[in-house]
Amino acid sequence: MSTITKINSVTGYGQIASGKKVNKASDNAASMAIANKLKANANATKVAAKNTREGINATKISDGAYDSILDRLQSIKSLAVKAANGTNSSSDKQALQDQINQQLAGIDESAKNTIYNQTKLMDGSYATMEIASNPTGQGSEIKLESARLDALGLSGFSVTGDSIDMDAIDRAIEQVSADRSVVGANANGLAARERANQVAYENMTAAQSRIEDLDVGEAVTDLRRDEAVQSAQIAMFKKEREQEAMITKLL
Repeated sequence: MSTITKINSVTGYGQIASGKKVNKASDNAASMAIANKLKANANATKVAAKNTREGINATKISDGAYDSILDRLQSIKSLAVKAANGTNSSSDKQALQDQINQQLAGIDESAKNTIYNQTKLMDGSYATMEIASNPTGQGSEIKLESARLDALGLSGFSVTGDSIDMDAIDRAIEQVSADRSVVGANANGLAARERANQVAYENMTAAQSRIEDLDVGEAVTDLRRDEAVQSAQIAMFKKEREQEAMITKLL
């Protein structure tokens, strides 16, 4: 007697409807576990990439402030050199000092008011900004040096006396340039980390897709083939039963 091949049409149609090979643990428990782990890691990596981008944005804001501060320092040095000329009267020096004071105030304002997402970047509030650039929640640091006048050694800088401390201006320029270079290096490191996160995310989502996603066209063809085979088997089984019944009746 023929046996009828059983097909699980409920599972087949469920997979086609969802577009996935694995919809529940009974479909393939091992594959589901792997897919869920890949999904969790991919999501964490996506967030890490976003965190990294925010860190890069913070470095760009700092870099812009450093550029402005350096411009002001260059202006202060030019004014100080002009004030050092012996042809200046006391009133001339005071007028130059007034201009220098404006530049110094601008530097201090930049240091106090350079902010990213309510975090002050250049007033010495934070030594470092932690960036969760890895899916583990750990990652990178952005160095946040103070650019306030006292940190630059320019608090109370004056050109009205008998001597002018030109070295103080040069040291401040050198310090700001060095701090800006560190921020630039931090930005480059974060950019590399962001690219790595993006590649990792794409690879993990692709791996998850290979495990979970269904080739719908192939699945429909297989299901139709199995249903046709089953229908043929049922017809043959029915014919065999009719023949057996006829033989039994004749006997």
